[in-house]
Amino acid sequence: MIQKLRGLISSCEHLGHRLRPFADRLGQYLNPTLKGTVFEDLASQATDTQDVSQGEECWLEQEVLGQLKELFACTGKEFHENTAKARQYDKFRQRGSTFSPSSFSIRDSHVVLGDRIPGYWYAGKIKQIFTLTFGPSSEAYFVVQRFKEFSAQEARQDPYRQFPLVGGRLYHPELEDEITVVTAQEILAHFAHTPHDTQTFGLQCFHALPLDKVPFVPHNTNNADIV
Repeated sequence: MIQKLRGLISSCEHLGHRLRPFADRLGQYLNPTLKGTVFEDLASQATDTQDVSQGEECWLEQEVLGQLKELFACTGKEFHENTAKARQYDKFRQRGSTFSPSSFSIRDSHVVLGDRIPGYWYAGKIKQIFTLTFGPSSEAYFVVQRFKEFSAQEARQDPYRQFPLVGGRLYHPELEDEITVVTAQEILAHFAHTPHDTQTFGLQCFHALPLDKVPFVPHNTNNADIV
């Protein structure tokens, strides 16, 4: 729908003077510009009763700490004993997209994740977004659960896999038991969720189609906001 609105606006070359301000405002809304570091300008979004820039203090679960320790080991970061204390957030905004834990927004928690392997991705759900309270870094971390992949035999029933770049793929609706902790660089995009019953493919499943709100390239988290 956003793409259609953009097309309509761009095709209206000779708008009347009364419609031009509306079209300009709509264009700004459809093409947001996010500037600054993670916490910059959050004060302007806060209300008198809630300081949204501070997040909520929490203690990370042992399973999350274990995954975070592995991530630090892979990236060469030092793991401190006081890492267990963190701040969790309801929203992470980056390049015009909003990502949230499933407890806050199911739709915004559905994400496509990947790494440095070109074309590789998988569908998951965000459980928690947090930053660490020690050190100068304000990097955000995401606790994610993967959706269960089709087996090799089940994948033969998936007609979308013959179009790997644009077709998406089918997944089981259940989540894997294990969690993983990732950085913002691994959050590639949201995905469109289309459920299917047993009549369509012989089993309960859903189609995950990656959306292009966030480019499929490593990106700089400096252009992001946490709320």
